Amino acid sequence: MKECNTVVKVERLPACNFCGRVAIYDGRTKEGPWAYMCERCFPVHGKGLGLGKGQKLEITKDEQR
Repeated sequence: MKECNTVVKVERLPACNFCGRVAIYDGRTKEGPWAYMCERCFPVHGKGLGLGKGQKLEITKDEQR
């Protein structure tokens, strides 16, 4: 069964709250609060993907730009 609520579309990617790289995840951390995380920091600090855990961030494809 496919997990729902694991991807969210954004206009631009934010900076990782831990290291400053480009974040591709927004999620709950093992430390408690939610944060933006890059590919390297997510496995270390993230709790996973799904409802109440986190989402992967993807750039919105706007064909009018």
